[in-house]
Amino acid sequence: MTFEAVTLDMATLDFPMVAEIAALRGARLCSWVDTGTEALAGIVGKPTERVRARLTKTVGVKDLQAADDEDLRECLRVLRTWLSDPASYTPPAPKPKVQRPEGIGQLPVPRTVKQAHTETTCGLCADPVKAGDLVGRMRDPKDRQFTPMGWLCTHCLYERREKPRRRDVVLRIFHHLFASSAAGLNAHECDVLRTWLTETEVPTASTAWREDPLDTTLVRLETSVTEGKGTTWIAVTTAHTIITALQDAPGSSEAETALLRAVAQHLDEWKTNPRGIEARRYGTGPRYRAEVLKTTDRPTLLSERGGPFDLHHTPPPATESGDTVGSTG
Repeated sequence: MTFEAVTLDMATLDFPMVAEIAALRGARLCSWVDTGTEALAGIVGKPTERVRARLTKTVGVKDLQAADDEDLRECLRVLRTWLSDPASYTPPAPKPKVQRPEGIGQLPVPRTVKQAHTETTCGLCADPVKAGDLVGRMRDPKDRQFTPMGWLCTHCLYERREKPRRRDVVLRIFHHLFASSAAGLNAHECDVLRTWLTETEVPTASTAWREDPLDTTLVRLETSVTEGKGTTWIAVTTAHTIITALQDAPGSSEAETALLRAVAQHLDEWKTNPRGIEARRYGTGPRYRAEVLKTTDRPTLLSERGGPFDLHHTPPPATESGDTVGSTG
């Protein structure tokens, strides 16, 4: 099958750029998906419905009515690729088979996986994703207080609980606090956090540590590592102390430091409510925190992605109850 070379510049369609796609919402997304589908149908000489069917199969949704904004943005990224290079309008590649971790590091099976059609960023960790990299979406959370995550990189889909980076642990703490919960860490994550807190003396010398010592927390983290626990709960106040104590830890990467400072900023904003969000309208829980995050005067990668996200914790065995580190006051 061959097509005449047609590019976005040669066509009359002023299709959104990739950066513009990320900012579109709701009806505007739907309108551009319809426009792009009809334009592509004309270019490739196929019925619009056939193009739409291939589009939904490529993106991994049953139909466009079932698609949320994140799915529709991916539809536009796929359409942009096809419009830029009509020869790329081909059936979707077979779903790749990925070896998932087992045990306490295993995450639920993604709802859909595919190759990225354009450069983008992970909807959780914000790492860059190249065209051709594996991306996917998790199933919508059953608990309605959680927000569905966007398109995730391979690491966040499969490995963030088996081979956690420091950023993964920070994100986990942030979204648990966002959801009004203690932070549940498995043994792998406890090992990462314990190492980070003890590899230098800076955290222990911090004001946060002096006011709320984490010595008992370190012991419990070590116990979790030794016993391979599926979940050890870090209490809310202890989690706040950890974030503050780690902010000036030497050896942290630029990305880790930026994330810690973003978390600290939003924790402070949830406490001080600088925009005067009405508690009677949003309450004091996740809906309030989401609105504070949305209206912040200092946007971060965290505020751009929203939440809270359900990052999943391994259910403990029937004979084991999760330990909670620190008080929950």
